[in-house]
Amino acid sequence: MHSADPGCYTARLRHGELAYRQVGSLPLPPLLLIHGWGGASRYWLPAMRALSDAFRCYAPDLPGFGLSSPLGARTRQTNGASPDVYSHRGLAEIVLEFMDVMGIAQADVIGHSYGSGVAIALAATQPERVRRLIISNFSTFRNELERRMIALMHGVTGLMVKARKFPFARSDGFAKLLGSRYFHRLPDDMQVLRDGLDDFMRMDERTANLTVKASLGWDTPHALARLPMPVMLIHCRNDQIMPPRNAEYTAGLAPHGSLVWIDACGHLPMVEKTDEFVRIVRRFLLDDCY
Repeated sequence: MHSADPGCYTARLRHGELAYRQVGSLPLPPLLLIHGWGGASRYWLPAMRALSDAFRCYAPDLPGFGLSSPLGARTRQTNGASPDVYSHRGLAEIVLEFMDVMGIAQADVIGHSYGSGVAIALAATQPERVRRLIISNFSTFRNELERRMIALMHGVTGLMVKARKFPFARSDGFAKLLGSRYFHRLPDDMQVLRDGLDDFMRMDERTANLTVKASLGWDTPHALARLPMPVMLIHCRNDQIMPPRNAEYTAGLAPHGSLVWIDACGHLPMVEKTDEFVRIVRRFLLDDCY
């Protein structure tokens, strides 16, 4: 079913409709792409189009992001949403239901940044549903001190969310300011930054706060350490959002993990270096001898 966005569809789940984008068709194998915090399925489109000759690509907007309604609105008739549904595992259950509705028995999965945590939870709880897993621009803490430092850093994130209320937040200047955190080199096409700002402005504030709080436990690194399938971490040398210093540690947690670096790139390699990102994805997902 189409949504108001001509490039987007909606899937009807138990708690309402989930917006998603799809590129490619049967009989190609399915590839599921999960976006990060503050973003939406839209930024996957360049990679999805480049991969559409080999995969049937699906990219949902997680609840409260992009064109998907927040969970609170979906569950108002049942006394509201439990905070647990905002955890990586809670959102993974929604992604699993999306797979069921789409008729996807098993898929390769790519998670980006915050979405990597959701992808890891999906792979850990439903390993038979995930053939191979790619996590991009994601790193985890090594000890309790690092966990607490990351929790403090998220306070800055909260300020950025609150700043959306000011008129300046809808300007090209704010789009460039926000983009300077996500890109190593700002794109020449201003529309890319405007689209990213639009997704950031659409993010539900309650969802933004609860998803961050729910991501600061030890569940995700513990889940990563027990994944049975091949896992690859793609990380970028100039990422300011997920600093690369813990990338080797994060990749090493997975029993069948590997790490691939992209140089001179920020937090969004699928946008900033689409061709290189797609080559890495193809090599990992299509090489049966990997």
